[in-house]
Amino acid sequence: MGINGKQIVITGGANGIGAETAKLFSSMGAKVLILDKDDAAAIGLTRRYGIDFMHVDLADSNQVQKISTDIEKMDVDVLINNASRNSRFSVIDTELDEWNYMIALNLTAPFLLSKAAAKSMIRRGTRGKIINISAIQAIMPLESSFPYATVKGGLISMTKSMAVDLGRYGIQVITVLPGPIYTEGEPPQDLDRRAATALGRMGRAIEVAKLLAFLSSDDNTFMTGNIIVIDGGRLIMRRQDPTEISQGII
Repeated sequence: MGINGKQIVITGGANGIGAETAKLFSSMGAKVLILDKDDAAAIGLTRRYGIDFMHVDLADSNQVQKISTDIEKMDVDVLINNASRNSRFSVIDTELDEWNYMIALNLTAPFLLSKAAAKSMIRRGTRGKIINISAIQAIMPLESSFPYATVKGGLISMTKSMAVDLGRYGIQVITVLPGPIYTEGEPPQDLDRRAATALGRMGRAIEVAKLLAFLSSDDNTFMTGNIIVIDGGRLIMRRQDPTEISQGII
């Protein structure tokens, strides 16, 4: 797949799906820059895989604005807005501070960075790609997942609106909705057995990374505004597994 030599920016790239994606892309010849605040994990990736790293707290809009200025000046080909955090509160239990944090991390940061990346692409006449990582909770909320489901739903609307605005420049904007994904290697067998998916297991981070590799590549030429679900058939099962609530898997 054609990502060799591309400049790819991944938020939340120090751990989980972001880290797997960064490692895979680097192995495929891409120039990868991760934006994260986990210095220890990020530096480990830079040393082992030759991945670039910029420290930023993506929930701090002032920091994101400063980084966005740098991003706009770069030759960005692909931006993957991956950074997130689960938030297991009902609407009644959600405090304003938590609400504002989730909005800043999951909506404001993607907006600012997407704007900067789009300007970089337009300046160079590049038919780039912006990929937003949402979650199936955006369309199938679990109990006590109000802030998380709300902001992930917002990412879907953001994706569609950006796709309309940026289509004239050849920029593709897509959102990916992972289901129950175990992000730290192989899941314990009991979690696999209890996975409420049609395939009877949890997904692995590398499976999402491989999907992102195609979406970021030159092979992806006619998709924009799309909502792509990768969930092992979780949505079609509809039953709620208490494990997902207690461990915040999706």
